[in-house]
Amino acid sequence: MSAFKLRYVLLLAFVATIVIGLKYEAEFVAVYSKLQRRVRVDESYKRAAISAFEIHGIDVSHYQERINWPALQHPDSSKTIQFSFIRATAGLKKDSQFNRNWSAAGSHNIIKGAYHYYHSDKNSALQAAHFISAVKLKAGDLPPVLDIEELPKKQPMDNWRVGLKNYLRLLEEHYGVQPIIYTGDAFYNDYLATDPYFKDYDRLWIANYGSVKAPYADWDFWQYTDALPVKGIEKPVDGNVFKGSRETFEDLRLP
Repeated sequence: MSAFKLRYVLLLAFVATIVIGLKYEAEFVAVYSKLQRRVRVDESYKRAAISAFEIHGIDVSHYQERINWPALQHPDSSKTIQFSFIRATAGLKKDSQFNRNWSAAGSHNIIKGAYHYYHSDKNSALQAAHFISAVKLKAGDLPPVLDIEELPKKQPMDNWRVGLKNYLRLLEEHYGVQPIIYTGDAFYNDYLATDPYFKDYDRLWIANYGSVKAPYADWDFWQYTDALPVKGIEKPVDGNVFKGSRETFEDLRLP
């Protein structure tokens, strides 16, 4: 073999080695990242501020993929998963796992509620109609939930709040029950509680993952983590507690 051909063959081998190395490096990074997501565990459920509550639950969406509902088990053996909020819609789209999750939760005696992730620059009436078309609530279900986490980019804040109120009004008229508002503690205080309507709102589900004893807002449900290790769910799941007694929880459910 001539020196030129030898150098050419060695160059090809070198390039092939780099390409193969990059391919396997990318695959390794992807697998490692996936494993990291799966093994991430938040043990805040062990805190006295959390374990003191009687009623515990989760909330899920397509992000958790296919949930093994019969196998659900709270990581604290003294607790059970008694309720689940299930994402039904987001903007004008339906959650791909909603029908399956909704049916399975009911079949396995998990008290269920449906929530809508609100898109702040989309028409509130269209979003309400979309949620209503997707969710048929029955006696024993929890009230519908408005999940609001994003600010508007195409309209003034006052108009945005008018849209939120309109959405809530349309759901209350349809289901005959006041909806629950879900949002973060700081988001609620900064952007909603400045309006008397929201400041005095009766039903709040507040997210606060800090090491606080409770959210600052006057809450009914507290989402205290986004990484609860629940048997039956591969990916991290949001952990929640209900503040009231068993009696007040039952009163909250649809008659």
